[in-house]
Amino acid sequence: LCLSLNQVGVKYNLLAHTTLTLESAEDSFKTHNLSINGNEESSFWLPLYGNMCCRLVAQPACMAEDAFAGFLNQQQMIEGLISWRRLYCVLRGGKLYCFHSPEEIEAKVEPALIVPINKETRIRAMDKDANKRIHNLSVINPVPGQAITQIFAVDNREDLQKWMEAFWQHFFDLSQWKHCCEELMKIEIMSPRKPPLFLTKEATSVYHDMSIDSPMKLESLTDIIQKKIEETNGQFLTCQHEESLPPPWATLFDGNHQIVIQKKNNSNQLHNLQKLITASNFQIPLH
Repeated sequence: LCLSLNQVGVKYNLLAHTTLTLESAEDSFKTHNLSINGNEESSFWLPLYGNMCCRLVAQPACMAEDAFAGFLNQQQMIEGLISWRRLYCVLRGGKLYCFHSPEEIEAKVEPALIVPINKETRIRAMDKDANKRIHNLSVINPVPGQAITQIFAVDNREDLQKWMEAFWQHFFDLSQWKHCCEELMKIEIMSPRKPPLFLTKEATSVYHDMSIDSPMKLESLTDIIQKKIEETNGQFLTCQHEESLPPPWATLFDGNHQIVIQKKNNSNQLHNLQKLITASNFQIPLH
């Protein structure tokens, strides 16, 4: 969008558009074609070069939030005898997570049991005996050569109906969101940071700054910085440079020194030299 100010207020002009669908949601960045709405003669024209690069992330509520939760009694077979254990179960993200108590969830304790709930799962209500108030449901997951069945009992018929409705709704959501329900996609939020001064460079064009395949990026900025670090032995990062050694004659002017001068016949040259050294606080024994 292009924003401009006038007497009426803010005005927006549509520069280009593209359509992203559920199939566009994936874990990697992808280039999408843009449909340009203007041309170079338009007052709001910008050189967009016909494409954009982005990553579309989808987090369905059935993957990120609890679809349903409550107590279930799991049937167990111990030494040929049937026993029951009471578990707090949470339906989320294509799985039924079973804990001994709700407090274990807040304490981030590993579930005592995890039951897959996906398109291959079969769930059946077993309300066989209304007089004995037995309200069971079976969760069947096929595996190669067999089927794993988990049997749960609920406290009353109303809870059984709520659980069955939650399972059917979960199946429907998983089928609608397709591959986005295979694993919860992560949304990475980058914190804004001001780039260091030595990373700044002269801008060339929108295309060169944004395009990954730009011909001007044959040598990346990181390669240039790495070369500078190696050439300066790491001092490039701290903006420090080795000080160059002073020439040998500079030591004549950095303090008190004793030097030996051979006396020659040319008294004028010796007199001038004595004046120069005396001004620099030297002590000169003559031989």
